[in-house]
Amino acid sequence: MKFGAWIHERDFSLDEQISAAHQSGLRSIRSYSLDYSRRAAPILKQYDMSLLAGMHIEAEELADNWRSQVRLDELAEIHNLGADLEGICVGNELRQGGDAFDAKRFTARLAFGLANVLDTYRRWMAEHGFSTPLTYAMEGIVFDQYGTFHEWVFPLIDACDIVSINLYPMDVPAWSTFGAFDESRKFLTDRRVRNDRLNLYEMQLRQVLTQLERMDKPMIFSETGFPSAVGYQIENETHVIPQTDNAVYESAMREFMARTRTVNVDFNNRIKALYFYEWRDNLYHPKIWNIEQSPIHVAFGLCDRFGFPKFDIQKLLLEDNL
Repeated sequence: MKFGAWIHERDFSLDEQISAAHQSGLRSIRSYSLDYSRRAAPILKQYDMSLLAGMHIEAEELADNWRSQVRLDELAEIHNLGADLEGICVGNELRQGGDAFDAKRFTARLAFGLANVLDTYRRWMAEHGFSTPLTYAMEGIVFDQYGTFHEWVFPLIDACDIVSINLYPMDVPAWSTFGAFDESRKFLTDRRVRNDRLNLYEMQLRQVLTQLERMDKPMIFSETGFPSAVGYQIENETHVIPQTDNAVYESAMREFMARTRTVNVDFNNRIKALYFYEWRDNLYHPKIWNIEQSPIHVAFGLCDRFGFPKFDIQKLLLEDNL
């Protein structure tokens, strides 16, 4: 299993951050857009790191007319960047109905449209001699209440060479409002709460892999992780500053990774790569103040906002980083 992360660019250059990530044992970077890939590719080549490239998709336009979202010029440019491509992720967490927790939906029209876009890209790549794996990054709304993929998602899974899942050991209260900081504190410091959430996470991961095993599909963890915050303070009326406990964060992260590794071994290493969300704390994340009201997004970094690792990342990843 290869390890990577998403690295935001606020306050520090990609060059210095990718260098630090490489020193810490990361071997890949996730991108959500072509512009980001353009900036990252030359740096990644210096460090012999791979790129999970991203292509943007507009959900409503996709549902109305999937052909409007086919961008063969971008697909060609991604291949011409010269980076070692872990895959190309065509879209991330697409939703109809808006971004509110009780309104967002992954519909059959989105699944149908994405499957067609992926098939179009695969035909173009075959004609031009490329075999880069194509994928789409799915979130929890692709599952029913039993953890099974909705039936209309299966044609999209068929269209993916490798299935990408954004999965976190967190439930709904752990994401929204400032109450999420209390949920984070309990996860990090309360043994029973941590075990309960990690048990649920492991069960969900095993359900996903069981279904993918039946379809003979490998998996990428396109996003995962959890916040290190045990509290917060507000600066200048707009900045949410996380208060962290790095020791308990490291302990929880080691348990999380131990469970993930065990499950992966049980499924014959079906998980090919894992991308942490994210490399560094992000005080400017758009979800802090938007309709999702998720200020906990400031605290997901493996490093603090100044770029200092919260624990020995290299030691955590050393066991099976390829």
